[in-house]
Amino acid sequence: MQAQEASSLGLSVSPQIFEFDVFPGEKIPQKIKLRNLSEVPLPILVKVTDFTAEEDSGEMEFDESAQDPIIASRKWFKIESPNLILESREKKDINFEILVPENAEPGGHYAVMLFEPQLPSYYFKPGQPKSIPVIGVLFLLSVKTLSLEPASLERPIEIVEFRIPKEERLQNFEKALASIFHMIPGVSAAAINIVEKTPSSFSLIIKNNDIYHHKLSGKILIYNYFGKRVGEAEIKTTTVLPDKTRRFPVNFSQTIPENLKWLPASISNFFSQNNSFGNYKVVLEIGEEKNKIELNQILDFWVLPWKIILSSFSILFFLVIIRKRIVAALKIMLSR
Repeated sequence: MQAQEASSLGLSVSPQIFEFDVFPGEKIPQKIKLRNLSEVPLPILVKVTDFTAEEDSGEMEFDESAQDPIIASRKWFKIESPNLILESREKKDINFEILVPENAEPGGHYAVMLFEPQLPSYYFKPGQPKSIPVIGVLFLLSVKTLSLEPASLERPIEIVEFRIPKEERLQNFEKALASIFHMIPGVSAAAINIVEKTPSSFSLIIKNNDIYHHKLSGKILIYNYFGKRVGEAEIKTTTVLPDKTRRFPVNFSQTIPENLKWLPASISNFFSQNNSFGNYKVVLEIGEEKNKIELNQILDFWVLPWKIILSSFSILFFLVIIRKRIVAALKIMLSR
């Protein structure tokens, strides 16, 4: 058999994710379509492992620490043919059952079925990195109870942080104003946010206090002092596992005014970001339609383009000085 380039070896699966509610004692037959995309036969091992998510980033972490079947959902899978050989370009159904224990713990259980080629050394050219094309199918299982569900949490989802990143704020200006406001009775300086230009991103962290996962999505709307919407950012659907925090990347680009759209994108974006001034309001709307969860939060900020203001005053001052000198020179010339 000829040695292969690692990049020429590959698998595909369908579907790539299973997500459903299950009940204790339930037996669920399912199948996955597996295809060999390679030009050579592939011996494959099929196995299941539990996974969780890293705090903040949400990146998958394999976790086989739990051994009790009431918690370890990897032990619920019975695969018909865990060892098989797929011929080149062959498709095959992988049949399996999910057997939920009678005493399975209510809540979210998360597993991934891995399809791992068992490749001997002759599959690779000498000196070539042995890159093995492992592919996985996710299982998001929510174990429900046969009795009435317990009362839902008052705050299953919580906004831990919603702010403008420090690197985008004029912190020295904020501290100076805070010290001034601190001396004024009844005035709070806790929510002073000052930026030089319209923020390009927002920091958003959500905590899931529930025993089930939630798939959250939403948007951020920005309004100027007069209540006109000047921009919008989409929060793409993101899954937050139980008892985990998740950082949502939110990038924002201000709406380009009609009178600037004829300019190249880089120039129009520059003017859109740097011609702002005054007070703005940011409205966060995030939630999950399935479970009727809605969260809203408002953030105020001030745009102070101090470099542009300082440059404008410098140019104006220079013009005033030049004007005075020109007038003085004209008077001297006319007096002769």
